[in-house]
Amino acid sequence: MKIAVNARWLLPGKLEGTGVYTLRMLEQVIPAFPQHEFYLLLDRQVDTDRLGLDFPNLSYHVVSPPARHPWLWAMWNDWAVPQKLKRLNVDLYWSPDGLPAKTDIKQWVTIHDLNFEHHPQWVPATVAKYYSKNIKRGAEVADKVFTVSHWSKNDLIATYRLPEDKISVTYNAPQRIFESGPSIYVGQYFCFVGALTPRKNLKTLLLAFDKWCSNEENFGLLRIAGEPHFSDPELKSVVDGLKHPGRVEWMGRLNPKELEMLYRGAIAYCMPSAMEGFGIPLVEAMQCGTPVIASDNSAITEVVADKGLLVPTYDVDAWAAALERMQQEREHWSALALERGKDFDWASSAQPWIDALKG
Repeated sequence: MKIAVNARWLLPGKLEGTGVYTLRMLEQVIPAFPQHEFYLLLDRQVDTDRLGLDFPNLSYHVVSPPARHPWLWAMWNDWAVPQKLKRLNVDLYWSPDGLPAKTDIKQWVTIHDLNFEHHPQWVPATVAKYYSKNIKRGAEVADKVFTVSHWSKNDLIATYRLPEDKISVTYNAPQRIFESGPSIYVGQYFCFVGALTPRKNLKTLLLAFDKWCSNEENFGLLRIAGEPHFSDPELKSVVDGLKHPGRVEWMGRLNPKELEMLYRGAIAYCMPSAMEGFGIPLVEAMQCGTPVIASDNSAITEVVADKGLLVPTYDVDAWAAALERMQQEREHWSALALERGKDFDWASSAQPWIDALKG
């Protein structure tokens, strides 16, 4: 069998959620089927050696144009990729970002969440419009749909009216194995890891931390690792109005080793997101033995379970109280985090995909 994969999210050194999922799933899937040929379709030339996918039944193919904006996505998915699939004579096309190709070839898709359906204001209007139209089409035309949590599965059933037996859950897991241990970072601090987008609700955490800082007995920093994807005026307004801006450290994008160090030294990792299909940093932090404070919504509650503090999403006072509580109870929550972190690994996550292909 010839299997092509939408691999345009495989950007060495810049992997985010979909890219991590694609890479780690392929690490499990490809060696499970040495009798099949895998063709990874990139939208630009990258250093593929850095990806570490060294399998004899794998080849890379650059399909132009580079697809980083909605009108280029349309050209890539509707014209360039279908032509390439035809030339390669593939039997199956898997798109881990939920966007299908305009082709009659059998397709599988992974849809991580439907935040663009429920809250289109969280992304640029052109992105929300494109996703709403095309990911729904992907869910409909695909022979098989994968998603990364049972919460997302239930949302797909409710929103797109998909039959339950069409959907399989392939959980996310950490981008690599994280471990507890010493950190290069000293002093007391909380941390946040994630893209600086409205969905991540960083404004609530910033306001809560500012409130926590108003107690003179509380010392420490909030270290924020991540980069903005687009302008967020509301977040900027909150940042400009902070009373203790000097206690917030903006660290930019960190590599996995730097992230591990950040998690290890933190009082707690904080995820104030308003919606997550999974939330990979939650598990990364827990594997480091770092307690988590997170919003009580979406798949976050599924991933954290009862092993972390769950807080009403937009309740600044509740978040400030959680920071205070975690400072006092860190050892207790650290043990629970380590226990929960063991429940997620890519071998288990990929097994439903492998089982589906074995048919």
